[in-house]
Formats: sequence, C-alpha cells, structure tokens
Amino acid sequence: VRRLAEHCERVLVLEDGYPYVERLMRGLLPPALAIAGRMSGEVPAAGELNPDVVRAALGLPPRPAVSLDGLVLPNRPPQLCQGCPHGHAYNALKEALGGRERHLVTADIGCYTLGALPPWSAIESCVCMGASIGMAKGAADAGFEPVVAVIGDGTFLHSGLPPLIDAAAHDTPMTLLILDNQATAMTGVQEPLVPSSRLHQLVLGAGVDPAHVHVLDAHPRKVHENAEVMRRELDHRGLSVIIAVRECKQATRKRARIVEAVAP
Repeated sequence: VRRLAEHCERVLVLEDGYPYVERLMRGLLPPALAIAGRMSGEVPAAGELNPDVVRAALGLPPRPAVSLDGLVLPNRPPQLCQGCPHGHAYNALKEALGGRERHLVTADIGCYTLGALPPWSAIESCVCMGASIGMAKGAADAGFEPVVAVIGDGTFLHSGLPPLIDAAAHDTPMTLLILDNQATAMTGVQEPLVPSSRLHQLVLGAGVDPAHVHVLDAHPRKVHENAEVMRRELDHRGLSVIIAVRECKQATRKRARIVEAVAP
C-alpha cells in the first residue's frame, strides 16, 4: 500500500460496507496524502456501491438519462428465483399455520429472508446470523405458541448449532425449519460445508428427540404432505426440527454449466 501511495497525490477507497480499509490507511499513510472515501464524504456513508456513486466519487458527470414525464414505473422488490425450493417450503409452512389465531415465525439472513415479502409474507424477523433460533426459544420460554424458527443450511452451520443445543437441552416447545438448498446461495452459490445427508446427524447429535426430527423433500407436489408434517410438529409441546431439502436452482444451473464446459 505504501509503495502504491508513493506514486499518488490522492487515494480513493471504494469498499462496500463499513470503511474498514479507508480507516486503517489513514494511520498507515502520511497525513499529507489525501485519502477519500466514505469517511471523507466522497462516497455516501451508507448504501451499496453502484456506477453512479463511483462516477460521482471520481468527479465524473452523471450518466445520460432519459426522463419520461407522466410514466410511473411499477415497483419491483427483490424476490426468490422462479421455482426456488424455499418458496415451496414457505407454502407448506403457511398452510400448516393456517387457521391459527396467532403464531410467530422468526427467520435469519439468507435468500429465504425474502419470504417476508409477498406472495408469502411468511416470516417476521431478520436480525443476525443464528438469531432466528435464539429469538424463537425466547418467545417460547415466555409462553408464546406456536413458534417457528427458519434458518438456511449455511447459516445453521455458521451460527445455528449453539442455540439449537440450548433449545434441545430444555426441550423448548418450538419448531426449527432448516431450509437446506445444498448451497450458500446468497453469496455466490458456494459448496456447503457439510453435505445435506449429515445435517440430520448434526441435529440428532445436538440432542433433539429423533421422533421429532423430519427430513422433507421441498417439492411443489409435496406441499400438502409437508404441511401435514409441520402441522403435527407445531402441536408438539417440545422441540422439533424439520429439514426441507431441495437443491438451489442456481446451484443446479452452475453444475450444469461446469459439466458442459468439461465435456469432451
């Protein structure tokens, strides 16, 4: 960094999230060298980087744009991919919760967080990785029922096991729904740390009663069948875990591209 800065009169730091690198560079480089970024205001303090933000930081004029008066573009919020297995799991969960006067569904960070939006509107929280299970346990301990925690396979392996062990130790009356799409899809469809076949073993190893651990196929034709399993576990006054398994659509496409690329 110092060798690079020796040839510069000004350094512009472009980084997503908190200005971590920019802050450290201010103590690494001579004070006389101008360092620009989020801390100095050239880049907005919050929000993601995009071409317009970077152009402004570089002192370039805005890109040409066409303004059409009177045209109101419809809002298009983010959504799950077409045919995403998470959607099929949410359909089953919504059906299982149907007819109940009240319920609480805590969730986690991942593609499945989009289940908070229509057409599902199936979850009610997103705080930090692993928080879904801890929040569900707290609500159940306070007497709320039924309580469901929704977490992805990647997030579960990252920070879901400790709160699950806590819930298992107390046989907390709640249901954990692990959405296993066999990939860390939100950050680039990386390979899972643990194969799907071992998630079931991990849950049992955490101390959950085997009679209340189920592995389901998150297939659109099995929504009603899966909903019935969920409905029974929602009525169980103890801890239950449901693992809904089906590969991410993007992972399937990625594997197909790799096979095609290496095929003779």
